[in-house]
Amino acid sequence: MIAWLVPWLEDLWQPFHALQYITVRAALASATGFATALLLGGPLIRRLQKVGVGEHAGLSDSADVAAAYRAAGKSGTPTMGGVFWVASVLLGTLLFARPDELLVLLGSVLLVGMGAIGFLDDWMKFRRVGGRDGLSRAAKFIPSLLLCGYVAAMLWMLAEKTGRPDVARIYFPVLKEFFASPESYGIWGLGLFVVFETFVILACSHAANVTDGMDGLAAGSAMPAFIALTIAVYAVGHIELAAYLHLPFLPGAGEVAVMGGAVLGSTLGFLWFNTYPAKVFLGDSGSLPMGALLAYFAIISKQELALPLLAAVFVIEIGSSLLQILWFKLSRRIYGSPRRLFRIAPIHHVFQLKGMPEPQIVVRFWIFGAVAAALGLLLLKVR
Repeated sequence: MIAWLVPWLEDLWQPFHALQYITVRAALASATGFATALLLGGPLIRRLQKVGVGEHAGLSDSADVAAAYRAAGKSGTPTMGGVFWVASVLLGTLLFARPDELLVLLGSVLLVGMGAIGFLDDWMKFRRVGGRDGLSRAAKFIPSLLLCGYVAAMLWMLAEKTGRPDVARIYFPVLKEFFASPESYGIWGLGLFVVFETFVILACSHAANVTDGMDGLAAGSAMPAFIALTIAVYAVGHIELAAYLHLPFLPGAGEVAVMGGAVLGSTLGFLWFNTYPAKVFLGDSGSLPMGALLAYFAIISKQELALPLLAAVFVIEIGSSLLQILWFKLSRRIYGSPRRLFRIAPIHHVFQLKGMPEPQIVVRFWIFGAVAAALGLLLLKVR
């Protein structure tokens, strides 16, 4: 919004001219997101504590994990912290990114939509509506699927109608000038693109949700990935950088980097309250939109195929859960009784049940995530 006011502000004071630069606005969006999260976080946490919106440690699938949570005093810690994270990201984005840029608008729709689905799930967990622990799988999956499919379809339409065909193409890491062009296959290409990008968003969103199981784990692990992807988004929106790195040039993508700045500041502000011992948890209202935005930034920067490395912690977390489920079902057919591949999944609980202190587990995951994101970012240079 402020980008629209730059000509008028310049007349008042020449240094306001700096607001035309994406890097300046991204930095200001980051500062705004951070300050907003700090200002909203404290009062909201107190309000949640007052109304009794807290973690139910005894509802864990594992009796051992439930016991560990109770011993750590997590029972009663407020959830729904994602509410002020989403609000902080949205405010920083609306203030400093150009709201008329369709790539920003679609990202905001995805943020708010996934946040609303997660909030409803968290609310039903709190109210225990019908005795259920949140939304049913179908009630949670179908709206998420429709929302992600809508965003993917709009990206396809945007590529077609605004002369930015690269938005609807899939680029491969390392390989220069090599990409898949779904638009060449007409309606079938549209279907393939929508299915693929919808899968990327849903998978990343669910992975972040699974990772949100320890103080600071999901938000802290997301930081390196968001930093790398914000840099990548800025690069594809900068004509000279895009040419130097052999990336597609996407006009308008730089405005998504401003949104990335808002995400980074807001995530740091959330971690202020979420680091050990956590005063609030993300909940589905935060983890679902956080993972969805990670995927969205990867799509805009054309790094979907590099995302498993850029967001390696989330991949390992969701991968351990999927392997556990698949082996549990397969072993039942092979041996006649189900067996476990891991003692428990996702994998951070394995270290927890071995007695490793929670802060040590979380910080080591952060370190691993930072190294993986740095390697993923290196792929931009070696194209």
